[in-house]
Parts: sequence; structure tokens; C-alpha cells
Amino acid sequence: MSNAAYNMNKPSNNASDNLGTASIPPILQYLDCSKAMGIDIDSALTQANFPRELLKDDTARVAGTDFQALLLELVKASESSTFGLRSAQYVQPGSYVVLGYITMNSRNVKEALEKAMPYEKLVGDMGVTSFDDISLSGKDCLKMTWECNYSHPEVIPHMIDNVLASWVTFSRWLANSPEQAPKEVWLTHDKPESGTEMIYQEIFRCPIKFNQPSNSLIISHEQLEMPLRRPDPLLLQTLEQHAQTQLNELTSEQDIIIQATRALKDIMKSEPPRKERLAEVLGVSGRTLQRKLQSAGSSYQDLLDTVRKESAEYYLAYTQLSMSDIASHLGFSDTRSFHRSFKLWTDTTPGDFRQARQQS
Repeated sequence: MSNAAYNMNKPSNNASDNLGTASIPPILQYLDCSKAMGIDIDSALTQANFPRELLKDDTARVAGTDFQALLLELVKASESSTFGLRSAQYVQPGSYVVLGYITMNSRNVKEALEKAMPYEKLVGDMGVTSFDDISLSGKDCLKMTWECNYSHPEVIPHMIDNVLASWVTFSRWLANSPEQAPKEVWLTHDKPESGTEMIYQEIFRCPIKFNQPSNSLIISHEQLEMPLRRPDPLLLQTLEQHAQTQLNELTSEQDIIIQATRALKDIMKSEPPRKERLAEVLGVSGRTLQRKLQSAGSSYQDLLDTVRKESAEYYLAYTQLSMSDIASHLGFSDTRSFHRSFKLWTDTTPGDFRQARQQS
């Protein structure tokens, strides 16, 4: 690629700083919304120490830590619990880089998803999309789920709202169907404060469920077959080739951290974390995994601490799980071990962290 990721090799003592990279177009979506809301963008860029010169280059990439820091400043400046949701109104084809143009030239919604999602890393490492079949009211549907990779508890719900609402907004434009809506929307965060729930309804126009196990859109098979505006099969093939070339160029040693982090999160959903199990999932030997992580400036323990810290902060801020249950979910032998580790990571106790989040 002509532009290397900015600031990707800055020194860090915390593996939670490894948030990958993000392309510039989706960042501009948040800035467009901020400008419309009267937010002082220059001040936010300064406070976040964001490399603003990259905003002039749509082909550039920025470190995920810088994107998250900027988004946190914009959320604070907006003083709005629906900032992420509102920013979805500013989505454009270019917001998804080449993925947006791949979807535009697909025959229907189903093909658009199948063709574009393998390249979502080109947009950034902000999250991962997955698909599952589900039955809703006796009808077979598709559950489209997005899992956020970012770590800050104040940023996560806004980014989730933005991604799901952007999908819905963009699909309406693609299908030239302003009234199109998913069957249901699931969100893991709490129900919004009184007076703002109507904004969710205005955007999604369907039943919305909060405190759910995943952040998902439930889509009927009829909606998946909806034709899009002007499909061009020949151009689609060219765009796919271009996307694959870009993806190959983007592949680097940093990828092993992203892949291993995602795999470790999946492992911890069903079993205690072990380095040997992680290596098995990634299809490498334990020694090879260790060597690759060292080359990328990380280690298995760094990754484990990162995933545990992010998961612990989420459980404490957004669930009512007991300390012993959280410790068990994270693979600690006992609550005291979890308490000591959390204090080391955050300089505060799990109880104090939970109390502060609930009060805010």
C-alpha cells in the first residue's frame, strides 16, 4: 500500500493497545456527524493527539488506538447517549471503502453480504461480522452479528450502534427501499435513557431488544433476496480482485495479534484459556505461535491479559454477574487472583470500577 499505518510501532507496555488499524473513510463519517452537531472537531483531534494530516488521504490507515481515542473525545463532547446512532445517518458508499462499491454492484442483499464481508478488514479492525440461521416467529431468518474489538467501555456502545444502524441505512439506499427494516434488532447494552428510545425506533423501524447476548440484525430471507439498484457483474469481479490485492498488501506481522486475540476470545466462551489450545485453533505449533507473537512485539500472556481485561471491564460495566462468576468466565482459579490482576491492569478494584461505571 502507498500509505503505511500511522503510529503502529509506537512502544507500548500493554497488549490492549493492539487494536489493529482503521481506514480513514469510516472516521470521516463520525466527523461529519460531529460537525453537524456543532462539536469542536479541532479540539477533539488535539485532545486525542490524532494524526489529523491523514484525514486528507482516503487511502491512509490509522492505528486503532488513535481512532478509539478520537471517538472517546467526540462522545464526551457530544454529551449524547445516541451519538453513535446519529452518526449512522452520514454513511456513504465510500465509508466502507471498496466494500461499499462491491455491495453496490451485487445482485441482491445476500450476494452483497457474501461478496463484501470477507474483506471487512479493509475498513478496519474495529470488529468482526458473523452469520447464523435463526427461527423467529416460526420463520427462518439470518442473524447478522457484529462483535466490537475495541476496548473502551464508553466507546463500545456508540460504535455498535453506529455499525448496525449504518448497515440498515446503507441497505435501504442500495435496495432503493426507504421503508425496508430488519425483523428485529438486538443490542447488548442497556435500554437508553427516557426520551431517546424513539431515536432508535426512527432509525431501525422494527422491534428493538436491549441487554441481549449479541449485537445483531435479524433479517428475513425475503429481504436477503431483494434486488439492488444497478448490479454490474463485470465491475463486481474487478472490484473483488482489487479488494483481494489490497487485503494481501495489508497482511503483516501485526495480523497475528488480531487473529490470536479473536481466537482467544472465542476459546474463552467455552473453555479455560491455554496457549496450546490457541496454537491448535490457529493451526500452528506452540513454538511457532510464540515466535510469531514475539516478532510482532507481543506474547501469549500479553494477549491473555488484554482479553481478560477487556472482558472484565465489559462484565463489570454492563452485566450483574458476581465477582466469582466473572473470575470463572475469565479462567482464573479463584476470585482473589482475578482481583489482584484487575488491580494491576487498571489501578482500581473490580468493585470500585463497577460502582463508578454504574454511577456514570
